[in-house]
Amino acid sequence: MGLKGKLTSKLEMKCAGDLLHDHFKSNPHQTSTMSPDKVTNFTLHDGQLGKTNSVIGWKIILGGKERHFKQVVDIDDAAKSMTFNFIEGYMNELYNSMTVILTSKENWITWSIMYEKLDENIPEPLDFMEFLIGLIKDLATHHVGK
Repeated sequence: MGLKGKLTSKLEMKCAGDLLHDHFKSNPHQTSTMSPDKVTNFTLHDGQLGKTNSVIGWKIILGGKERHFKQVVDIDDAAKSMTFNFIEGYMNELYNSMTVILTSKENWITWSIMYEKLDENIPEPLDFMEFLIGLIKDLATHHVGK
């Protein structure tokens, strides 16, 4: 089995996908209040919210444990897409590289995870995909009707 992989999940939301794109672009610091059982902290380390090449940090609950990581963000407003490249933290302990892409189109959200495992004994990041799906559902609940 190879070390590189890609997981994708496409979900229909009860709110406009633009609202979720805008949330991650401009208001990620509010995520912990909307999904406190999944996200415990958000930090802007470098740059400016809503700007490409900003460095952000998250503390999340994954597998019953608090995990942290830093990401560099690339924002494409025209495509309603955000790319998160992992540069430090828990995911970098398991994977040579990991990139997560969030894309919204109408009321559809797509999460894509591209990764390269450190070795064949590392599992595919199915638990992280499950986390992302649960997170986006929590956030969508707060945006329904807006």
